Amino acid sequence: MGKAPEGIAGPVSGKVGPHVYYILNGKPCVRSLPSKRSGKKTKKEKNNTSGFAKVQAFLKPIKSFLKVGYKDYGTATGGYRGAVSYALKNAVEGEHPDRFVNPEKIRVCGGELHFPEVSEIVMEPDYTLSFNWSQEVGENGNPYDQVFMLAYAPADQEMPSATKVGVSTGAFRMTGTDSLPLTPARLPREYHIYMGFIAKDRSQQAHSQYMGKVLIPAR
Repeated sequence: MGKAPEGIAGPVSGKVGPHVYYILNGKPCVRSLPSKRSGKKTKKEKNNTSGFAKVQAFLKPIKSFLKVGYKDYGTATGGYRGAVSYALKNAVEGEHPDRFVNPEKIRVCGGELHFPEVSEIVMEPDYTLSFNWSQEVGENGNPYDQVFMLAYAPADQEMPSATKVGVSTGAFRMTGTDSLPLTPARLPREYHIYMGFIAKDRSQQAHSQYMGKVLIPAR
């Protein structure tokens, strides 16, 4: 049932006949209700459906990081939806029913902020992961931009729960280094490592880079 919270002359929200009315970014919008389909799904439709499910399963455990990494970027609302949109277009591989998300093609940050020309990760003996980068600011950076670090082990058959360790606003760009401690657990975990940057004024982000993967042995 549709509602008009601001009176008959105001915007309508909810279902009215074959349409749904809603507010997006402060503007009234309308969309048609999906029609009932008949017949079997095509191969393309199955690929799209299974791809979306795989992306959701991969990204949901790191949703809080993606809200920061995709702030106002990728879609009209940015955030998690922006990350999902990018992953669907760029990181899903294979054919139904064997669709999968390629972690190397995932971006956990999206934006046009300058990313360092040189970057690397180093695993220390105590399983602390060091992130190192060159300190130039580029055309639109700032010495006080902050590094975004994420180590992510998606769920798998042996470990049904995903594990993530990250900092969305770490050390300043001008420091050139920061670290992320990884702790051995009951079973070995393979972490995928990502690095990005968040602007000093939080107005934009840098496209994240996939920095490789590290294996943390069982304790």
